[in-house]
Amino acid sequence: MKFQAKVETSVEPSILNVRFEQAGIFAISDIFDRYLFKQTRIYYLWQPYLMSEGKPDALFFCYSVCIQVYGLLNYVSPNLSVWQMNRPFHVTRLWLLTSFFAFIAMGLTAQDRSPRETALRFLQENPVKFELSKNDVADVKVVREYRTKHNGVNHVWVQQQHRGIPVFNALFGLHVKPNGEVMHVGHRFVHELGNRVNSEMPSISAPKALELAMAELGFTGFPVPGLRTKINDQNMVFERGAISRTEIPMTAAYVLANNGTVRLSWQMVIDQANTPDLWTITVDAQNGMISTKLNHTNYCNLGHPHRDGKTQCKETARQEAPAAPEKKSELLMDEKYNVFALPLESPIHGNRSIVTNPADLQASPYGWLDIDGAPGGEYTYTRGNNVWAFDDSANDDTPDPTESAQGGAGLNFDFPYDPNAEPVVNLDAAITNLFYMNNMIHDVYYRFGFDEQAGNFQVNNYGKGGLGNDEVYAQAIDGSGTNNANFSTPPDGSNGRMQMYVWDRAGGKIINVNGPAPVIGNYGGTSSDGNGWGGAITTTPVTGDVVVVNDGSASPSLGCNPPENDVAGKIVMVDRGECQFGMKALNVEQAGGIACIICNFEDATVGMAAGTVGAQVTIPVVMMGKSDCDLLRQYAGAGLNISIGLPNISGPAQRDGDFDNGIIAHEFHHGISNRLTGNGFSCLGNAEQMGEGWSDWAGLVLSLEPGDQGGDKRGIGTFALYQETDGQGIRRYPYSTDMSISPLTYSAVPSSAIPHGVGEVWSNMIWDLHWAMIEKYGYDADINNPNSGNFRAMQLVVDGMKMQPCNPGFIDGRDAIMMADIINYNGADTCLISSVFARRGLGYLASQGESGSAGDGIENFDPIPTCIKELKIKKVTSTPTITPGDNVSFEITVTNHKDEEAANVVVTDELPNGLTLVSASNGGTVVGGKVTWNLGAMPSGQVRTLTYTAKSSAALGSNRYFQDLLENEDEWYSNLVDLNTGEIFILQGDVFHPGSGTKAWAGRSVAIESDFSLENTFTINVTGAKPAMRFWHQYNTEPGVDAGFVEVQDKADPLGQWQRLPKEKAIRGGYDGQVQYATFAIPFLYGFHGNSNGWKQSYFDLSDFAGKEITFRFRMGSDVNTAPIDGAWYIDEVELMDLFNYAGEACITSGSDQACATAPEYGVIVNPATVATEEPGQAFIPIAVQPNPADVFLSITFGQSLEGEVQTTLINAEGRVVLSRAVQGVGEGQVVNLNVQQVPAGVYTLRIQNAAGSSVQKVVIK
Repeated sequence: MKFQAKVETSVEPSILNVRFEQAGIFAISDIFDRYLFKQTRIYYLWQPYLMSEGKPDALFFCYSVCIQVYGLLNYVSPNLSVWQMNRPFHVTRLWLLTSFFAFIAMGLTAQDRSPRETALRFLQENPVKFELSKNDVADVKVVREYRTKHNGVNHVWVQQQHRGIPVFNALFGLHVKPNGEVMHVGHRFVHELGNRVNSEMPSISAPKALELAMAELGFTGFPVPGLRTKINDQNMVFERGAISRTEIPMTAAYVLANNGTVRLSWQMVIDQANTPDLWTITVDAQNGMISTKLNHTNYCNLGHPHRDGKTQCKETARQEAPAAPEKKSELLMDEKYNVFALPLESPIHGNRSIVTNPADLQASPYGWLDIDGAPGGEYTYTRGNNVWAFDDSANDDTPDPTESAQGGAGLNFDFPYDPNAEPVVNLDAAITNLFYMNNMIHDVYYRFGFDEQAGNFQVNNYGKGGLGNDEVYAQAIDGSGTNNANFSTPPDGSNGRMQMYVWDRAGGKIINVNGPAPVIGNYGGTSSDGNGWGGAITTTPVTGDVVVVNDGSASPSLGCNPPENDVAGKIVMVDRGECQFGMKALNVEQAGGIACIICNFEDATVGMAAGTVGAQVTIPVVMMGKSDCDLLRQYAGAGLNISIGLPNISGPAQRDGDFDNGIIAHEFHHGISNRLTGNGFSCLGNAEQMGEGWSDWAGLVLSLEPGDQGGDKRGIGTFALYQETDGQGIRRYPYSTDMSISPLTYSAVPSSAIPHGVGEVWSNMIWDLHWAMIEKYGYDADINNPNSGNFRAMQLVVDGMKMQPCNPGFIDGRDAIMMADIINYNGADTCLISSVFARRGLGYLASQGESGSAGDGIENFDPIPTCIKELKIKKVTSTPTITPGDNVSFEITVTNHKDEEAANVVVTDELPNGLTLVSASNGGTVVGGKVTWNLGAMPSGQVRTLTYTAKSSAALGSNRYFQDLLENEDEWYSNLVDLNTGEIFILQGDVFHPGSGTKAWAGRSVAIESDFSLENTFTINVTGAKPAMRFWHQYNTEPGVDAGFVEVQDKADPLGQWQRLPKEKAIRGGYDGQVQYATFAIPFLYGFHGNSNGWKQSYFDLSDFAGKEITFRFRMGSDVNTAPIDGAWYIDEVELMDLFNYAGEACITSGSDQACATAPEYGVIVNPATVATEEPGQAFIPIAVQPNPADVFLSITFGQSLEGEVQTTLINAEGRVVLSRAVQGVGEGQVVNLNVQQVPAGVYTLRIQNAAGSSVQKVVIK
């Protein structure tokens, strides 16, 4: 890697000449050559903000460079750091420069302002709109700018800086319409940047930072590479040494830390020598900690990450070819290719054919074999302007004409293909197909806007902007692995690299059902021997009858205990979950089983890790998907007989991925999505990015054939996996608009593998969108027909990538697609797009959370409200929790989203028993027990808000029959499930809920595997019409991974089974979302995770346990990955109550139209009017306390008669008694008053004690 520009200056007193050697700004460079300066040379490599075709863009660039030559401006290096030009200069002709630009500016009106100037002005004039200050946008730098031709939008990307030093990945994207309007923005700027910066001077030197980074990569003891070039104290380049393939640039940069501070760091890029990895590493310049370790190389292997950003730099850069003439030239000779032509996906989808001159002359004006822009190609082998395809079975990554397919003088690339031969026999045919497919993708996406300015892959950009010399190196039958493929995407101007591998028979169907007749056939699965344990699956099958395990537990089919049924000599079916795969299989083997089938909880099959005992297993172990297992399970023990072995597949032992056009398209699209997003290189590294989704989608859309239907099963990689055309492929489910086939929604993201599982969810959404567009506008096999639905869908997705922010999440991607519809089609399909995304949980009210986390999103299934043409009503309350006797307030919003006026509109809201109307807006009155408004006519689009206040009964409230402030360690114990962790819930006094004592239980969120719980030591009888649990808690954990949830045990259950309180039972303050399977080995688990941002109340419905004696526990777990500093789950003040609430149904009617709604989360919950015992096993004494808060007297009304002494005590937060009173006996309804005038203001515990029982309640003294 080299810095972007090198400026050598020798200034004469009279004149200075600037030579521009970058395509696209020749007109301006000529002006400078003739009129301005001499003897300055500028060399460009990775120019991240190429000027568009218009002169104002070039003008701004020239102005920046020329002023810099005079030492007045800074210049930006490729990784966005700043360095100063420290050279002597003369200013005797500065007036000439100023006059020149003044002349250029004359006549420019505000409408003529350049997109760059428009974007910067917009940013600097509107910081508050984006929760930024003026200082946050004062020090910025444009780092990328280009124009989309078909809609005229200019995309301007701005880097945030502090005193000239960039903030890592703090980018602001502004998208400017041709009329100068900023029509869409997205940013990652840091708010109050100046106040967050920790230092402006490093304590750690740059060489020391490099040494620390080397240690992080395992290069301990290696000499630190020497300094090659020092530009200034903030920017330098180190030698490659033994650790990197390329020189190591290092710059000062600021990094936003997890605690919100912005820390000065050293940022470097290391192209690691002994691995394919390309690292961006930041080292804290104060404490030497590694603050960022971003790998731009991801790996793809049946669901493992791809190489999305591996740099492939050339030793010698070629010169940019001259601009092409405006008139396109005729090709001198036909190019012929014998290939699996699109839309064929692979050899199992159809036969090869010869295509002649397939190049799109708009994208490749001189065909696929040209690079000089003159008639006639330069090459007669598989090399050209867009791609060089060659054999890399030797794994040397070096393109060689002798290793390319040779078309000869006749350019005839027609080579034999034998589907039954091994890949090496078909090498030339494979290279030809790979060359064809890469070129086709280049040409197709060129039409949709992935062109030279947008950063596509070409040797010669024909003077159209962007950087050239970066055609794709497409490596056939790559020798670095099998069952794999990858694409490496460096910045514009350096070669993309695609590596295609051969695939073995591991994807074949290994389970053969011999009987009974209804289920005979071959079934797919995965085997443990692929992960290095268990018995090998061979062509000699293991055959036996099948039984389902019974391990005697509450969940007997899990097989986590030794089997209690007879499994000797049998193939044993076991369900996945709760314990390790190896443990399940070993239990089966030790009981005499001859093979183990593990049934997944979804239709996908996954690789199975051995765990701690898997190495002892010698029997075959396979996994089957849920649907297949459910089908076979009904015959287990009743004649089900299975053989497990490798299928006798005819044909080659390996298949070549070079013939799978779907995989090729998938890989190439990684280059497209990386180049189109943000700065074009580093903006798809976050957890919720959708790169794998776009890539899967690309394989689907390019292989769409006439007659296909949205509900069809479309697997990815079915040819490579030896599957049928409708096979599952490498994902959890085959793609389909039929949600019974592919059921994934946004809620699946937290439990999905990153990045492939996350991308799979996104791909389902945009695949649905593709078909929705086809259903509306039709399908055309000519993908360039702009009126077809398939064209419109592709255009929206491509333009959406251009307009989404750096490090996008799902909501960012959805909104960018909707904005693309607005700019391209005037929003014609806003409602269609909204409904498509809402169908899979990305609705109008969905929340993305932080795009850096895949675990904090909240799904919603509502489309944009205006898209549903009906009358609507919404009811909310501003008093969600009250004390008996308090006022309650409700707000009702009614909307007419019909296209016509609604007449005779009446709104009513039930006034529940216990509420008395105090006041109502808009003339509301009580009619028949309902607050009623007669609104008359409502025009289309009108929104009206109605409110009312009511007085609640002092006698009605929830009945609390258990409360524990969690101050007593004896009443709880921590159940340590994993004895290896040492992590348990602990009672501590550092963090506690105010008003509930001085202690709380804390379960730590740690970067180790743990599974532990906090369990009460006594039983409680669940009573009442609406039994509920309420507790206070706060938490900060790794989102979607480290989590907690609540379980209940019915003490009458002979198996002692713990039952999870599901998300559907949450009344208020429910679970944050799904938890990854690996943490607890529980499928589809929901829990509390992420950051609660302080204390919150959670209510759960216990009606399923009404009348039962229960215990309950809070269970928490973590994995081995990162955890927040001081991360924990704090729990305090647990209550059980018969819940009382005010809800009431509000309705709007107009003729036959009606809509109704209730306030969410039970509306208004009334706190207990009676109080329960805190002592287990004792009866509670019903009391009512008023007023609360109190300032003079605290009146206690007893709900039953008591004999003997009744002790009333008021206790402060430190546990000291501040007031007490004893009375001899009380009658039912008797009131005892406590004078609290001398009691300091605060929160207290009121305790009532008697031989018959006790009660406690929190009270507030004003």
